[in-house]
Amino acid sequence: MTFPLMRGYDKINLVAELDPVSAARDTELGERMAAHPKLFPAGSPDFGFAIQTGPSWRIATSGGSDPAGSRTALASHLRRTAKQQEKDPEVQRAMLAAADRLDPEDGRPLAKDEWEIGDKRYRVIRIEKYTLIGGGVMEPPRATDADPPREAQLLNDHPIDPLAPAGHWEAQMRLNLIGYQPIPGTVPDQIQAEARHAIRTHPGVILLPPSFTVVEIEGDAWKPFTGGEGPDQARHHLAMHFSEDWARFREFQGNPPTPAERAEWAEAAKQIEATNGPEYAVLGRRFRIVRVSRFLRLGRDGPEGPRPSDQERYGWNNE
Repeated sequence: MTFPLMRGYDKINLVAELDPVSAARDTELGERMAAHPKLFPAGSPDFGFAIQTGPSWRIATSGGSDPAGSRTALASHLRRTAKQQEKDPEVQRAMLAAADRLDPEDGRPLAKDEWEIGDKRYRVIRIEKYTLIGGGVMEPPRATDADPPREAQLLNDHPIDPLAPAGHWEAQMRLNLIGYQPIPGTVPDQIQAEARHAIRTHPGVILLPPSFTVVEIEGDAWKPFTGGEGPDQARHHLAMHFSEDWARFREFQGNPPTPAERAEWAEAAKQIEATNGPEYAVLGRRFRIVRVSRFLRLGRDGPEGPRPSDQERYGWNNE
């Protein structure tokens, strides 16, 4: 089967008037771009997989730390869909056969990132992460940020639509990101070369909903600590570190906490939950929630897949 190319992958549909919610988000983006004018990498890319049906692409899920993990997630999706939804026996067999190659009971998984099964195409995709910086401070959550509904977490079923209406500041940010690549000298030459190549092969950009990272501030250093799909979830995960995780870790070490320590940690968790943020100071430590923006590169044939260095970093390739 021949799948349509992606319409408008290298275009931006700039509109004069947005709906009120989108307009508020676009205005706040402009304010943040002025206050935090620098783009800065926010860690390694995320991976997931997307599904093409006819001319339309949608992200099925994200949050994978490497291509291999997303291939395993795709295998799980194919097995579940074949057993619960697909009615065509031939397509069912093809789905299960692909799943068994991607995630076999024995032997080495097949490092294949694209599959055409029935009327759908499945592709492992690569999602870039960055944050905005201004005055030496990484961008905190925005007033318009909210935790996504449970069914929308990990970008589940998120549309990949480059021609969706865009406001002035979204259009400007997408233009800024076209040439985005690692800071020279901070990555190996191969990674830098692949980033330059991606600008040519996948020149389109769409913005995706953000994620949020809690960093611990130690002097001038900002160290990732925990995070979440929304700012409230990130704050809750930080509180859980004190109310639950730390005690479990001490018990695992064979050094269970005293009742006084448990009470102190519970009070710290309560203080975190009662603070709107973005910064928290408890037990002599400082934490801050950082907004991690995400974007996806698009080319004529759809969203960008993993790059060679992504595969090699985790020891998975087709050799």
